Amino acid sequence: MSAAMLGVASGAILVPLNSTMLAVALPGVMDDFTLGANAVSSLVTLYLGAVAVALPVGGSIGDRYGHRPAFLIGVIAFAVASALAALATSFEILEVSRVGQAVSGALISTSSAALVRETAPPSRQGEAFGLFDLLVSTSAAVGPFIGGLLVGGFGWRSLFVLAVPLGIVSAAFVGLRLRPETAEETAASRRAANPIDVPGLVLLALAIVAFLVAIRSGSASGALGLVTALAVVPLLVLFVWVELRTDRPAVDPRLFLRRPFAAAVAGVFGATVILHGSFVIIPLLVEILLHESAVTSGIVLLGLAGVGAIVAPFGGRFSDRRGRRIVVVAGSTISAIGLAALWLGSGAATALSVAALLCVVGFGNGLVSPRQAAALESVEKSRVGMAAGTYYTGRYLGGVVGASLAGAILGTQVTAGGVATGFLVLALVGVAVTFVSFGLRGRNANAGAQLPA
Repeated sequence: MSAAMLGVASGAILVPLNSTMLAVALPGVMDDFTLGANAVSSLVTLYLGAVAVALPVGGSIGDRYGHRPAFLIGVIAFAVASALAALATSFEILEVSRVGQAVSGALISTSSAALVRETAPPSRQGEAFGLFDLLVSTSAAVGPFIGGLLVGGFGWRSLFVLAVPLGIVSAAFVGLRLRPETAEETAASRRAANPIDVPGLVLLALAIVAFLVAIRSGSASGALGLVTALAVVPLLVLFVWVELRTDRPAVDPRLFLRRPFAAAVAGVFGATVILHGSFVIIPLLVEILLHESAVTSGIVLLGLAGVGAIVAPFGGRFSDRRGRRIVVVAGSTISAIGLAALWLGSGAATALSVAALLCVVGFGNGLVSPRQAAALESVEKSRVGMAAGTYYTGRYLGGVVGASLAGAILGTQVTAGGVATGFLVLALVGVAVTFVSFGLRGRNANAGAQLPA
């Protein structure tokens, strides 16, 4: 990996790392600011929700002003927001800092994906994205473990301090080793060709916010959940109507007429439902029903994300030779089989058996890493930022749905029956992901890079 790509990867891991490792810091935040569990959970939901809203904006900014400057602004802003969080004297300041992390993280996510696509040779796109996924997935997998070490040794504020040097290193590598465009007219022509679609972005943000509020508030406040849920459909209809009449939309609905792109976004949505649903169900199963420690729970979860991270580059490399479809379908099938086995064996589960089956699920998840390459190579280069923003929005919305779905299934009390039902639902989602993955391109995966607008 080149120094420039190492810098891109160093910035990209900030987003998932700060998403997963915060969980272990919540008790400390509760104690410091004298809060209840419901209040402190906003640090998680605010982050995921703000990222989902900001991703399409980040993609549009990168397409208009360049992905290198967008990435540099993102990592520097992330470091500043993290420093503010580490020094927060009130919970409100901490919440604002988390939103700042989310918004800057959206710039990082979309621009980093675009930079990988722009710099990797077409014949090695799958391998490049596989290696990229390895680093991003590994950071998400080890986040709770790293967070536990830092919180235990230095307190919860140390989690935010860690992001500051990472952001600085990333900005230095990309700023010094990844050359900017040399032709001024190239940047000017990009700005002219990619105006910011403000009406579309506003409507999409309103639709996403309504969706998130409906998901999070439905069980606690039936009226609020119902009102926001009813608002989602008309907002989406209005959004699609506006975007179809815009020359350079923030999210082009016509992209979903391209079967590979639609299949990739639907697939990553379902896969992230499974991932975040598992992140809720597994710790509760291991710690409450199996009476194991939090450390054991973290080790068990490594089978899911850790194995997937190791396998990801190989899945990408194989897809460069055999096509995206066969590899992603195989991986999705293996993941669904592992989840079905967790459902069938949940009554006699042990920490060891759960870890082993999660390794099966993680192996399947690693093989589906070419999905991102399949999505972005189906879009012309000038619109890859917008496409990346759409793809990642699907990923983060899937995470919100997965965590909320798992919580709704388990209810107020964790039982063996509830855990079994949770695994069954996730297995069914895995079957659906396998089905939609047949929409990806076969052997001639790189042909889509030249599709017209």
